[in-house]
Amino acid sequence: MTPPVRVLRIIARLNVGGPARHVAILDRGLRQCGFDTLLAHGEIGPGEASLEALVHESGLPAHRISGLGRRVSPLSDLRAFAAIVRLVFRFGPDVVHTHTAKAGALGRLAAVLYNISRRRSARCLAVHTFHGHVFEGYFGRVGSWLVRLLERFLAGVTDCVLVLSARQARDVGERFRVAPPRRIHVVPLGLDLDALLDLPEVVRGEDDPIVFGFVGRFVPIKNLPLLIDAFAAVHGQEPKTRLLLAGDGDLRAEAHARVSGYGLAGVVMFAGWRDRLVDLYREIDVLVLTSRNEGTPVAVIEAMAAALPVVATDVGGVADVLTDGQTGALVPSESLEPLVAAMLRLVRSPEERRQMGTAAREAVRARFSAIRLVTDVAALYRSALAMKRSGHAAVPGAGMGGA
Repeated sequence: MTPPVRVLRIIARLNVGGPARHVAILDRGLRQCGFDTLLAHGEIGPGEASLEALVHESGLPAHRISGLGRRVSPLSDLRAFAAIVRLVFRFGPDVVHTHTAKAGALGRLAAVLYNISRRRSARCLAVHTFHGHVFEGYFGRVGSWLVRLLERFLAGVTDCVLVLSARQARDVGERFRVAPPRRIHVVPLGLDLDALLDLPEVVRGEDDPIVFGFVGRFVPIKNLPLLIDAFAAVHGQEPKTRLLLAGDGDLRAEAHARVSGYGLAGVVMFAGWRDRLVDLYREIDVLVLTSRNEGTPVAVIEAMAAALPVVATDVGGVADVLTDGQTGALVPSESLEPLVAAMLRLVRSPEERRQMGTAAREAVRARFSAIRLVTDVAALYRSALAMKRSGHAAVPGAGMGGA
């Protein structure tokens, strides 16, 4: 009997967001397909909401790595690396699959050490998923250059680089030249969307308020000041509008101050992190995302599954999810007037909101299913691992096309 493929998955932390949901869905689905999985994760940072319960409630084997987390700390990072190396050698994986930047660096280096101690037929496959990227918008010019340089080195010891969208594949392979296109595989997100897909569409009365919503972290890359400025302009013309900000983060106090400065405290709601997504998305009529950079934003997919139109900045992989004029509106990043115009149009056209919401739900129904994700990744593991251990290069990516 052939032993199960052993997969060690490593992520920096299981905070609320797309990467944590992604890894939990993958490990749960792969175990149902006969894989033997272990999820290694670091620690939640101050002020972050945790999704660790999602892993534990699913009964997934997991191992906490002390010192592995969001912030850079040479001593803690070195200890985390040593712990990851010990875990890799103890678990004996067929696949080491890393997620997020720091876990990706430490995990892939540990896989290198493991592989040089093994004969070819026993070496592990090194896989890394870019859920977004930090090649621009997060650090200064020098910092971004150093990050790209490090990722180019790591790509040299990575068998398969996974990205979530075609645009992200172009960023990683062509624009920033981080990894060779032949190693890049487009594997879109997979999410548990059934409860959102089953929600009935909500029809507002003529005098009911229209609620714009944001769901995510309060961090600079999300550009909440632009959203608040835009809502202030919209509310000045359409007083029946409201804004719901669901999430938290380092910039919560700054967001409160900006809202108060506009005199909008009574119409802007700070909801914090919400566990029940079906309740959250029933309170929203239009999702708005004003990020400076994104991978594939989970909140956009969730809102579309709930039959909501989306207004979003045209950055990262957003355009690979959202079709301008059909399922929502794409606007230029950092641009206030186009954002205000798109928001006002949807306030004033209930029928367009409904049509876009219906089209949005159908657009994500099959494309971002959990079953599709698990099937894609399981097939990639098996084919790439067989090729690696036979002495061939790992299964080539479909140029910029898919896994």
